[in-house]
Amino acid sequence: MPRATRASSRSTPTPLVDAPAPVPAPRTAPAPDDGLTQEIDGLVYTLDAPPRRQGGRRSVVTVRLASGGDAPLVDRADLYSYRARERLARLVADVFGREPQTILGHLALLLDHAERHARRGAREPQDVALTDARRRAAEELLHAPDLFERAAQALDGLGLVGEERPRRLALLVAVSRLLERPLSALLLAPAGSGKSTVLDAVARLTPPEHTRSVERLTAASLYYMGPEALRHRLLLVDELDGQAEADHPLRVLQSKGELRLEATVAGKVEAFVCSGPVAVMSGTTAGHDLDVQNASRCLLVPLDDGVEQTRAVQAAQRRAWAGRAASAPELGPWHDAQRLLAETLPARVVIPYAERLAFPARSTTDRRASARVLGLVAAHAALCQRRRARDRDGQVVATVDDYRAVFGLVRPLVDHDRDGLSPRAVALLRALPAGADRGGVTRLDAARLLGGSYATARRALDELVDREALRPVAGAYPRRWRLVEVVARALDPAGGLTEPDTLG
Repeated sequence: MPRATRASSRSTPTPLVDAPAPVPAPRTAPAPDDGLTQEIDGLVYTLDAPPRRQGGRRSVVTVRLASGGDAPLVDRADLYSYRARERLARLVADVFGREPQTILGHLALLLDHAERHARRGAREPQDVALTDARRRAAEELLHAPDLFERAAQALDGLGLVGEERPRRLALLVAVSRLLERPLSALLLAPAGSGKSTVLDAVARLTPPEHTRSVERLTAASLYYMGPEALRHRLLLVDELDGQAEADHPLRVLQSKGELRLEATVAGKVEAFVCSGPVAVMSGTTAGHDLDVQNASRCLLVPLDDGVEQTRAVQAAQRRAWAGRAASAPELGPWHDAQRLLAETLPARVVIPYAERLAFPARSTTDRRASARVLGLVAAHAALCQRRRARDRDGQVVATVDDYRAVFGLVRPLVDHDRDGLSPRAVALLRALPAGADRGGVTRLDAARLLGGSYATARRALDELVDREALRPVAGAYPRRWRLVEVVARALDPAGGLTEPDTLG
């Protein structure tokens, strides 16, 4: 690791005679903003070149006091590595007498500043003015009685295979960006199961000016995106790990609808505001190791990693190479239809039968689960609002058909929504046969019951063992596990959602 360097100051001897008054140095114009230098809280940070994500390039970082004084600190660090930033933050904090966490925030801001400067030349999506012909075509689409199903089917031509439930839930979360309180979703699946494919397909069906897609999201980047950058937008983060640093401000933005920060930049105190509301979608392989705060605020959507889904993906790959891939839909009408829906924000929806709906009340997690179900119903009504009545206040009146469309999608998720357990673990718990409490089940048995992979079954078994719902059968080979009946009954979901047909 290269050493940080700091030149030592030398004392200047006192002159024996009066020296002429020094001539003031000519003032130089401020250097143009090249994205490589930034002053934050009295410290000036300078990079030798724009940081690069690929290749693990280490930037030369120079840190000095804005007021001058001692020689600067110079070090190398890969600014895209959290561990490298943390090491550099400790070093800078030690030299300049600051807190490491404060310097860590400075480095995140420095990196975000460099990235924004690099993107400055890129063309940002602008609002689109619709012609009369495009508006008529969009209105015709919005009046289609099977609008939601047509949207779900359009994803076939965008590379999405199968995943019938996840694709529909992802679409509703995307539409929820139009509401006063948008939803968030987290796709759960092993690596290589198609999380990015789902996110990409939904993003392509959404107008580009309504989405923000990022690979990495820092705490600072949210504050400096701009007041309107995320308002009623769909924020797509490729992997949950890519937003780990921004978890807290993102939760605040989703809960309160606004972020505020005051920071000293170039010697002046500036206020930064980021306004919501925003819908967020991401993916992860973490399963039951998810942070509780993240899991409680998101709709957890497991993807299908079973054998049949794998065969369907392989068949689609063969069709593509044979020149018979599903034709891509014409995206213009879909984009224009959503632009029309966004002309009046937020979309206000009332669900007149909401008080007649019953939800499980097993733990505190069910409080947010019921709110998510109602949010999905509102999103479906907002999408289909051209075929819905409005009340005297101009609110879209949701029908039972909106609840019916959502019911089949969320019932398995609500039934499987257990505090601390992933959907796969609860599915295995409910699928275990009665004989499992005697002879037990192997990992292969569990994989067959779940219809998924061996690795997924192993993780589900490990979860249930941790919760003391299963215990190993002594001396069995291959290893077997049996149900602990008392604990299993306590974990088994009780109650359920109201059937749509009972609402009349």
